[in-house]
Amino acid sequence: MPEVWLPVWAFGLLMASSALAGEPEPGMEDPAKVLELPDVEVVGITPLPTLGLPASEVPGNVQSVEDEQMDRQESLNLPRFMNRNLNSVNINDVQNNPYQPDVTYRGFSASPLIGTPIGLAVYQDGVRVNEPFGDTVNWDLIPQAAIANLDLIPGSNPLFGLNALGGSLSIRTKSGRTHAGTQAEFNGGSFGRKTFEFEHGGSKDEFDWFITSNISENDGWRDHSHSNVHQLFVKLGWENETTDVDLSYTFANNKLTGNGPLPYSLLQANRNSVYTYPDTTKPDLSFLNLKASHEFSKDWLLAGNAYYRSNIIDTFNGDVAEDCEQFATYAECLNEDGELSPSAVNRRSRSNEDGTGAQMQLSYLGDVFALKNNFTFGTSYDYGHTDFTQSEQAAAFTSSRGTVGLGTAEQTTHAKATNQYVGVFATDTLSPTPWLHFNAAGRWNQAEIELSGYGTDEEGGRTSLAGHHTFNRLNPSAGFTLQPLDAFAADGGPVKEMTFYGNYNEGFRVPTPVELTCADPEAPCSLPNSFIADPPLKPVVSNTFEVGLRGKLGDDIRWTTALYRTELSNDILFINVGGSGLTRGYFQNVGNTLRQGAEVGLQGSHGSFNWYINYSFIDATYQTHATLQNALGPETVSPGDRIPGIPQQLVKLGAEYEILTGWFFGGDLQYASSQYMRGDDANQLAQVPEYAVVNLHTRYKVEEHVELFAMANNVFNTDYSNFGVVNRNFFTGAPDGGTPERFLGPGAPIGAWAGVRVHFD
Repeated sequence: MPEVWLPVWAFGLLMASSALAGEPEPGMEDPAKVLELPDVEVVGITPLPTLGLPASEVPGNVQSVEDEQMDRQESLNLPRFMNRNLNSVNINDVQNNPYQPDVTYRGFSASPLIGTPIGLAVYQDGVRVNEPFGDTVNWDLIPQAAIANLDLIPGSNPLFGLNALGGSLSIRTKSGRTHAGTQAEFNGGSFGRKTFEFEHGGSKDEFDWFITSNISENDGWRDHSHSNVHQLFVKLGWENETTDVDLSYTFANNKLTGNGPLPYSLLQANRNSVYTYPDTTKPDLSFLNLKASHEFSKDWLLAGNAYYRSNIIDTFNGDVAEDCEQFATYAECLNEDGELSPSAVNRRSRSNEDGTGAQMQLSYLGDVFALKNNFTFGTSYDYGHTDFTQSEQAAAFTSSRGTVGLGTAEQTTHAKATNQYVGVFATDTLSPTPWLHFNAAGRWNQAEIELSGYGTDEEGGRTSLAGHHTFNRLNPSAGFTLQPLDAFAADGGPVKEMTFYGNYNEGFRVPTPVELTCADPEAPCSLPNSFIADPPLKPVVSNTFEVGLRGKLGDDIRWTTALYRTELSNDILFINVGGSGLTRGYFQNVGNTLRQGAEVGLQGSHGSFNWYINYSFIDATYQTHATLQNALGPETVSPGDRIPGIPQQLVKLGAEYEILTGWFFGGDLQYASSQYMRGDDANQLAQVPEYAVVNLHTRYKVEEHVELFAMANNVFNTDYSNFGVVNRNFFTGAPDGGTPERFLGPGAPIGAWAGVRVHFD
């Protein structure tokens, strides 16, 4: 492995300076509070926690969440909470497993599925957790019970590096100082779901500790859909008046079954059924992260981290065999020559992904020319190595469309990929007056990807995957915030803390190793499996403008408005060509795409009543002519055609009221307008219909240490779908691969759960 020389050297300097530092200056802020961002309106503007910026000085519609908000609603996991609460966030249940959703924000995705164009960067305690091989995000590996707070940061913020085309999610975890005490929780209910959580935190002198574990079993509401999630998070900390050091370890060992969308005909007959199975994913994560900060004086703060992350992902998928042209029996099909052959194939893959790296940043908070200033300069290095293998085994279907293997499996792919990412960044916020703040930032990225190994072509021959790709770019950002009432010494009446802001920024996404080895229309691959050497792809560049206005109405109501426009050049899409399942196709640059929209948010409280209303509109369209491919054949896309999978309108309402002392009752509603199916990029077919879902929750504090709670989702038992894709239903017996149908991802029916929580300080 190459040397990680610059950030590691700087990190060593940080640790040495911590050991040699003398007494702090009087009035110096506790660096533990600096690093862990306490409950104040401060936004972390870089992945590493620093002093941050007051929310009033941030030129963007940042959405921040504390763990107390997540606990109140009892959402199963982070994506579900975001979908129910955060503006412009939507979920597509492509896999139909609650831990494997596609999360979209302003039309950009973070998904566990290879083939989804990734446009969001996700960080846990300053470490980017997008996987090295495909930039995917495995939501089940983020320990929900360990989340202290998070920021959802809009736009192409260059400080968050690669993938931050449309936004960044920065997650910070709990510590023994911020979350002292012991808590145990158990809940269970519908679909065989049982969950146990435990956490304990504390501190003594300079040391602190925190541990949490989560065990969840779930039979699923659809057939053959059992899953389990096992998570562990441990953090050890040390701090004095100037230095804070944290060492954390995240472990996960899960088995997720996601049986995907259903043909409309099967959906009408039985919403619980599956098209083909099994479809299992088994990730095994070990993630070690050392982060530290040292305050040299009240004006200078040095922060850094170094990490190692290992994730081994095993998958097993039972699909229709690629050479099947027509269904004959569950055991056999007719191939293109009219001969009988096995109707199914079992695909097994193993992806061994290792990542390591370090980051260092220095912040200066002193005045510049007698003007208030906040400056940060930093550098980062990330190294990833992936060893991917896959095998195929001929199989037959059972009458319920499960697969049974025939004979032995043959290895068809062995791919190796090395990623090296180097970044240098800086940001500065200058305040000429208390009511006007200017921000400028930039990041230079270099990405180097080395590929080796072999794949298998359609004739069964081996092809080399060797390739070397280098990309680099400087991405700038500039913005301002203005408090007009303060600027003109005006009396706004009930309107307070009004802030007007604007910004422009650019982002950068390089083709992933998966995309670089699956980009030939003449030789489509079956994700995440069959790769060959392919034509090069161009990197994706984003340009974002945003303006907004926010403030308070009286003392109890906060409001936000935002308008944004993000244009991508050289956007990369996965072009599905049907055949085996829904994952056969290739990646292609498709020219320019546009995502523009508006957001309005209100949240308030009055006594024991808390509420929020969020509305968002997004217009996501193609901006160039292109000929794409789907399972039915070629399609011509024109400027103005809507990008599939993105509802134009989202509405989110929520409220909670303390009925009696210690007894809270709340509910929320999510509405999503219709969306085009994936593969219908020309907008020629029927859309996935609009839907609305209502959820309820309640909790009652029995006594000081014991709380009972319950929640019900989709209380009106609405039949809805939040995902669709164009494909052929092989099992109808029609030629050419089956009957064209809409494949829909059905939403879960009504479900209810109850539990008990015990807490001791």
